[in-house]
Amino acid sequence: MYNLLILIAIIVLKVECHVINQSMDSKLNSEYIKAHNKKIVAIENKNVSDTKSVYRDKIENRLYLDDVIFALNNQNWTKEEENCRKQILMLLQNLQNFTLWAVWDWDTQSSEPQGLLFGNRYQLGNFDQCMNSPWADTHKELRRKYCLADIVLERTIKNSLNITKNHFSPYQSTLEYIEYRPPHTRPLNELTWGMCVPESCGAPTVERLLEVMLARSHLGVAGMSTNIKITEPCQKYNDHKEFDTLFYAFFGLIGLLTVLCLICTYLNYKNKEPGPDTLRCQIVKAFCLKENATDLLKVQKGRLEVLYGIRFLTICLIVLDHQLGIYNAGPISDGYTSDQIVKTMLGHLILHDDLFVDTFFFLSGFLTLTAFVRFKKFPCPVIIIVKRYVRLVVALAVVVFYMCAVFPYTGSGPLWQRAVTQESDHCRKNWWLNILMVNNYINTENICLVISWYIPCDFHFCVLTILLFWLYKHIPRLGFACFTIVGIVSLVLPGILNYVNNLSAVQLFTFEFVVNPRGNKEYHLTYIKSHTRFAAYMVGVYAAFVYTKFSAKEDLTKIYKKWALLGVLSALTLMLVVMITGSAFLWRDYHPIEGAIYAALNRPAWAFGVALFVLCCSFGRVPVVKSLLTWYPWVPLSRLSYGLYLTHSIIITRNVFVTRNPQHNDYFEILNTTAGVIFWGSIAALVLWLLAEAPANKLLAMLLKPRTIECPSNDDKINDKPQISPETILGVNDQNYCSKM
Repeated sequence: MYNLLILIAIIVLKVECHVINQSMDSKLNSEYIKAHNKKIVAIENKNVSDTKSVYRDKIENRLYLDDVIFALNNQNWTKEEENCRKQILMLLQNLQNFTLWAVWDWDTQSSEPQGLLFGNRYQLGNFDQCMNSPWADTHKELRRKYCLADIVLERTIKNSLNITKNHFSPYQSTLEYIEYRPPHTRPLNELTWGMCVPESCGAPTVERLLEVMLARSHLGVAGMSTNIKITEPCQKYNDHKEFDTLFYAFFGLIGLLTVLCLICTYLNYKNKEPGPDTLRCQIVKAFCLKENATDLLKVQKGRLEVLYGIRFLTICLIVLDHQLGIYNAGPISDGYTSDQIVKTMLGHLILHDDLFVDTFFFLSGFLTLTAFVRFKKFPCPVIIIVKRYVRLVVALAVVVFYMCAVFPYTGSGPLWQRAVTQESDHCRKNWWLNILMVNNYINTENICLVISWYIPCDFHFCVLTILLFWLYKHIPRLGFACFTIVGIVSLVLPGILNYVNNLSAVQLFTFEFVVNPRGNKEYHLTYIKSHTRFAAYMVGVYAAFVYTKFSAKEDLTKIYKKWALLGVLSALTLMLVVMITGSAFLWRDYHPIEGAIYAALNRPAWAFGVALFVLCCSFGRVPVVKSLLTWYPWVPLSRLSYGLYLTHSIIITRNVFVTRNPQHNDYFEILNTTAGVIFWGSIAALVLWLLAEAPANKLLAMLLKPRTIECPSNDDKINDKPQISPETILGVNDQNYCSKM
């Protein structure tokens, strides 16, 4: 009896559950049809069971894919696009069935943009998953390629919404927020979207697919139109660049120099007893690694040891500035935060940091004149110019060779072709302009190495200074008058050009500049031109006259401690004021005369502050500062500054554009990365010095024997002549001119 009752209860429960399930399925199917017709999903009951939640998610996904399929089927496809259309539809249909290869492909990309309102421009998806599917070798029909599309969002109906006064009101239209772009910030209506598509798909088909997907995203709700363009070739599976002749030639040259240096180092070590200074011995010493490394460690005693620290710390600050700029121009997830920093005090300290380069110009002019005035008889100007050119061009040539031959092969990623290959192409086309020291005047829109503009400027300044000083030595009054005229012209000319061309008061490191420096008007007209950057160098020349005059008088070689401290504080205050007032021009109304005056005075004023700082530390006692700047480790590091200057931007560019996903703008991480760039840049500079720079300079000195150059006596030699730096008198020192190497 009990068994019969239990059996009846079970049957009743099964029938009831079956009825409930049928009712539930009927309700969900009705809901699905209704949502499909209206192309929305509306499940209002928040307390549905877990089973209903699963059904709801499934419906939402099916609705989205059905919408995409429906939109693609109603497009006008050309005959060439038919194969791509079939593969995309097959992908979507298999995605509904949860087939592995389809889910794998769809999982590689963002179905819709994320973080765009917070400045996340790059929607890159998963580049490596797209390019390296496990079945790419066995199923060629499932191979994919990765395409980058640039998208601009535009309102379909102009002026249809009222513009609110508060552009950050939470109740305003998102269209207004996207379209509003404060000065010097990144646009929020532009994005770069990476897509993983079948290899048969051409650029127009991919653009059409993106348009369909974007229209069904949260950004397409308001009916925004899209301008989508794919301007560069898509990256394919196994689409690796083949090593060309230049690649093998570069490593062949480096290998040859390495073997030669190792052999000469062994021969020099084996020949311990000093013998006759024959040509063979001089060549061996020129390539000896030990001899060249020892030269880096030599300290020139005198009053100018502070220049070692100033030089290396300045190049470190320049590396930090370029790290911030290039990093901010790359893929970051919080561009909004970075843009807001422009308005803060930190932004004022960052935007006008290009003044650090004028510190190098000052040091170059200062050390050039300090070396020249010590000569009893001035050497032949042509010889000095040749030595200066060789000192600058050897390391530059090796780095440009590397950019042309090797750099494109050192990384990969969704943005690699766009950022790095373009840099390499510029160098392959215009390398000869760098070698001839005219790259800051000719074809500057395609300059090889954006930071290389500094080197021809420094060379031009040195050549002009050599000629003026030669004239001064032979006709003192005329030479002094020419120095004065050149100084006045260098001071006034930037202001005149600024006023005539209606330029901003100063070139600042804003977002517009760092994202495309070659496209900036000020960069081409005033920032990189020698005739507009000469003033800071001339301040160094005049400071050298003051230094040599007072250093020759024993009673004037000391400054009381309190006056030295006051001078150092005044110098730092002046430099800080110049930097902050330059950044303030971003937010002030433009006045041509005011801008012209600041453009003319800001760089020489900064250089004057550096000059006051150097003279106070040289003639006075500034305990903590002087001890820091004369720390011995700065000696070899400062001599590697030139190589670090040449290589650091290459390392930064690679680090930024091998990234697969937008990075968070964390300042501790930026400092950490900068330290790594300085370390590896210094290692690269050391290699450049040992294998190329030092041997070339010594070989040139052998060719230009002292019979053509009269060397100063030991009493007349300059006390401090640092050997290596992009901003110092490279090649003009006692080791280059004297018979004793």
